[in-house]
Amino acid sequence: MKKNLIEAVTKQIRHEQNNAHIYQSLAVYFEVQNLHGFGAWFTKQAGDERMHAEKFIKHLVDRGVPVEFGDIQGPAAPAASPLAATETALALEKTTTGLIHKLYELAKKEGDYALEVLLHWFVTEQVEEEQSAQELVDWMTHFHKTPSQLYNFDHRWRRKAE
Repeated sequence: MKKNLIEAVTKQIRHEQNNAHIYQSLAVYFEVQNLHGFGAWFTKQAGDERMHAEKFIKHLVDRGVPVEFGDIQGPAAPAASPLAATETALALEKTTTGLIHKLYELAKKEGDYALEVLLHWFVTEQVEEEQSAQELVDWMTHFHKTPSQLYNFDHRWRRKAE
């Protein structure tokens, strides 16, 4: 693999690991609020992000490239509200989509067909991730100020984590 592609994939690994860390912090936020359905969903998302990082790690290892792990950032501060937490998730997914698209463009430019094929999965995955995060923000916008409806929404959302 070309050096610039290795660096870009390594950056993506860190990004996915950072997302996992942020999603785990959001899960804790919701668990502390006794909104266990949202907590379960964010815990699942944290696991998904770790799995995404693992896919990139495996790709490098399979191609004989040593993986350099760097520091990951954590969440800047706890979520200010349930709505703010969900907006954080949507922003993360939109950022991830942009990074995946840039990585795909670079793989295509460099003629790295194996990386392009891997990234096809991620391009499709990001459509689903953004849709789910947008749906969560939309529903949370409606219900975050009404505790009884928020708790009903929490129970409904739990099913998405199963």
